[in-house]
Amino acid sequence: MAFFELTGWPLLILVTVLAVFLLAVTVVVLPRNRRPGLRKYVVQLVCVLLVVTLALAGIFLKMNMDNQWYSSWGDLFSDGGGPVATATVGTVPVAAKALQDLPHEKFTTVQSDPVKNPAFGAQLDPANTSGQWVNVKIPGPQSGLTQEATAWLPPSYMSQPQRSYPVITAFTGFPGDVRTYTKAMNIAQHIRTAVSEGAMREAVVVIPDVYPGNNDTECVDSTHGRWDTYVSRDVVSWIRTNLRVSTDRRAWSTLGYSAGGWCSSMHTVRHPEIWATSINLAGYFVPMYSPGQQWKTADPESYDLARVVRREKPDVDIWFFTGGEDTISLRAVKAFAPAVTGPTGLVSNISESGGHRVALWEAQLNPALTWLGRTSPGFAPLPA
Repeated sequence: MAFFELTGWPLLILVTVLAVFLLAVTVVVLPRNRRPGLRKYVVQLVCVLLVVTLALAGIFLKMNMDNQWYSSWGDLFSDGGGPVATATVGTVPVAAKALQDLPHEKFTTVQSDPVKNPAFGAQLDPANTSGQWVNVKIPGPQSGLTQEATAWLPPSYMSQPQRSYPVITAFTGFPGDVRTYTKAMNIAQHIRTAVSEGAMREAVVVIPDVYPGNNDTECVDSTHGRWDTYVSRDVVSWIRTNLRVSTDRRAWSTLGYSAGGWCSSMHTVRHPEIWATSINLAGYFVPMYSPGQQWKTADPESYDLARVVRREKPDVDIWFFTGGEDTISLRAVKAFAPAVTGPTGLVSNISESGGHRVALWEAQLNPALTWLGRTSPGFAPLPA
């Protein structure tokens, strides 16, 4: 390990020692200088600023070590991860023929006229033509859980009351915030761009909160709540009841980054009757709990996705991306890939460099959505 490696202990220790030394000088040594003049005050100010700077640098270095945001100095000062190498195992996706009319149940009044929906109608602008976000609370009669969720309704949703849409069930990382999707990654704009470029059709996005009180649930059914059941039964049921979405599994996909990438692939692999595709941005394929939050599941092996795909061979496709220096995700996909055989498919995308950070994942949303529109009939664009 190089002494000045960004993710190494030597640099953090050096910064910490310097900060403590300068703090001692500022608090103990400099006040003893009783000579008149401005110089001693300037020196004190400079020392205080250096202490603050070094303290903030130490905090950043420690958090970067824990989260692997930037894996190297080159990664810190780069604007991307470089060229991306793609490999496919299992079923090789073929160009999908778009479903002309997405199958769906007969729409209810609150689906055809969402303004009348008591769950979120008051938040809607009936004249909106760019798409809009709404906040809802989704009860869980099957799981016993009730959580907040955020949904995006695409531009044509208000003006085409009989149109059915594909749906993306999205998950944040842990600890995560829905604003990563609504602001930092701006998934709505990426979908609008993909639609305008003819790469996919408009889609609804629903982002359930699966980390209540900053608890790392890993989206599983455990002693800490039935989160797998909540999403696969309660959230799915709410979506089908309240939104105009298709009943065809090929029009259902999951999406997630970091821990949310795990949730994405886990739900798709374990519930192929609901979701046909998964977009996994720097996630993994077996639960990875935060320290002190190791929850017990009734059947741990059922959440080892390599075991599941090897045994059950679900008819699903996974699009995976990780930065070339994101060691956790790299190890995860290399361990998972050998278990994949048809009809399961895995498209693995690994950039030349890059750590575990949002900017890197946001840059991959366009190719991920393009893949979704190219391989999934429910998301494929309709001919002009």
